[in-house]
Amino acid sequence: MPDDVSVIDTSSILQVRRIIARQEQQGVYDKLTVLVQGDSLFFPKEVVVELERWSNPDPSSTDLPLEWVKANSHKAAKHGVPFDALKLVLEQVQEVHDPDKLGVEEADPYVLALAIYLQQQGKQVMVLTEERKDRPDKISMTTACGVLRLPCLPVHMFLRINGIWQATN
Repeated sequence: MPDDVSVIDTSSILQVRRIIARQEQQGVYDKLTVLVQGDSLFFPKEVVVELERWSNPDPSSTDLPLEWVKANSHKAAKHGVPFDALKLVLEQVQEVHDPDKLGVEEADPYVLALAIYLQQQGKQVMVLTEERKDRPDKISMTTACGVLRLPCLPVHMFLRINGIWQATN
């Protein structure tokens, strides 16, 4: 298993759809699949559940982000999130939970806990997230990563660094 790995948040998976032209999206998701197959890109199973909750119910349109996570969940979510890692996250950054979503299982703490777990396994871990805005009652994933000393990047920079996609002016 490579020493450098990334854990991708739901927000970054969806960001691919927002920033990349429709005709290029499948190719980007295909290249992300190669990273999953190479054991360098992961997400917890809670990301799949979160995307299913937000998916487009229109059967006539393709929901590429949801299709991608479902097709890759067996390999990308192969690491269960250990309770100790989740407990550490919730003790240190409990404000990562959105109080407006009570009763809804959010993926954020699981993304962070998976990153911590992989880091404890000796991996160099990067969290991919688009969440940057803090509120008084909820901290962003970027802030949570800072508190937990986990490096993070937005997906457009990750795609550029890995030669997958680059914005053109």
